Amino acid sequence: MFRNLLLLTGWLLSLAGFSQTVCLTEAEHEAAARQLAKEYILIEKVLDPDFGTNRDANRADFEMTPGEKKRIEIRNQIAKDLNQMLKQAKVLQDTGCYVQVALYANADGSINRVYAEPEFHFSAIRMDSLAIIRVKNRLSPLLCQWFSNYRFPVTAEKPYRYFTGLPIGKFPSQRKLRRGPGILTTIEDAEKTGRPDTVKHLVFNTLELKEIPNVIYRFPNLEVLDLSSNSLNQIPEEVFLIPKLKQLNVSFNPLGNDGLHVARNKHLKILNIQSTGITAVPKTVSRNRRLESLWLGLNDFSGGLNTAPLRRLRRLNDLNLYRANLAELPRTIHRLKRLEVLDLYYNKLRVLPERIGRMRRLQQLALSNNQLHDLPEQIGRMRRLQVLYTHHNFLASLPASVQKLYTLRILDIGHNAFSRVPEPLLHLPYLEELDISHNRLSDLPTQLSQLQTLRKLFLRGNPISEQKKVSASLIKDLEKNSTEVFY
Repeated sequence: MFRNLLLLTGWLLSLAGFSQTVCLTEAEHEAAARQLAKEYILIEKVLDPDFGTNRDANRADFEMTPGEKKRIEIRNQIAKDLNQMLKQAKVLQDTGCYVQVALYANADGSINRVYAEPEFHFSAIRMDSLAIIRVKNRLSPLLCQWFSNYRFPVTAEKPYRYFTGLPIGKFPSQRKLRRGPGILTTIEDAEKTGRPDTVKHLVFNTLELKEIPNVIYRFPNLEVLDLSSNSLNQIPEEVFLIPKLKQLNVSFNPLGNDGLHVARNKHLKILNIQSTGITAVPKTVSRNRRLESLWLGLNDFSGGLNTAPLRRLRRLNDLNLYRANLAELPRTIHRLKRLEVLDLYYNKLRVLPERIGRMRRLQQLALSNNQLHDLPEQIGRMRRLQVLYTHHNFLASLPASVQKLYTLRILDIGHNAFSRVPEPLLHLPYLEELDISHNRLSDLPTQLSQLQTLRKLFLRGNPISEQKKVSASLIKDLEKNSTEVFY
């Protein structure tokens, strides 16, 4: 009887411990991130008193500080234990995903709050959207329970926070690779080739690499290096000193904020560091003096976006911040004056700074899947804008200045709250494609037929299309202009 009472007490205590941990949704974490950042210090500062100071970036493992080694050890152990749990639960047996994790720990290591979001954006995933939803519905409670019972192996004087990205489950071993002259896809082939001077592409993705293979330095004419989806914690300076390297992809590696060591160079043009666990733009990225394209998406920038390192990139014209957990854009975003492409898909933006209109060279702007209710009036100053995606927001009108976007060719305002076709878009002289599907349109203005360059018009999911009240005469006039209508 006494033994049973002890077991019951232990069970109740474990339940009490579980209930003390708050599992945050994506929206809840986004709303609380700033306040939590004030209450919990970074674990880097707990483990490494010299965190944030300048160090020699080109260091071997034995030269790392104990704090750096500890962070890598913790991350690897969490991934191992988590995958073991999922294996026992028979979840993700045939596929895999990445989990963005934010742990907020008490000083004794117990978890106070946890955010763990599975991300199925890996190119090897072979599931449709419904299958992904089913897996997420089963996976999310398991992640919540497991992290709630987890005790972080670090004690401190203050509560602290820890961010990381973890590959979990089983990723398909089959690799989709480019084939052709000058392309090598295995380390064995790279070591065997007798003509390293002819090799321009090395594709070493999904090889479970834990360190950079030295063979990559054999190739004097190497232009493209793909090291994505491995287990790399460090990208050393030597990689950036490969003399003709133009493209580097190290996405889906657990680099964290300290893992990218950039040597000053004038040859790299494209850098992909998506889903690498960074929470800020690496300061050293500005050493790529001629960088043109930078992909930062699938990382957690809920603490804000510092544009200072980017402003030093005088040739940067393409910036990707896809699903970067951004709640707002900094007012300084307009200082990236040479940007031509800006991708802000799947963030938490509620408003845009007026100064975004000063980005006069912007040609493509993607604002879809945010929480925007309005666009700034200054957007009309983007006279070179050709493509504007704003679908899946809460827009009910467009600013009058939109009619000044004379070069706009593609406009997608689907899945919003428009009850009428916005009048400003009826004055766009070169509009070729207009998507206003899944809104609240009950009629269409006859002026649509005056858009002489319009080639595609999407109207599905509106009351006017569902009730089949689209004017036959308007459709006829549109078709005379060679406009294809989807309704």
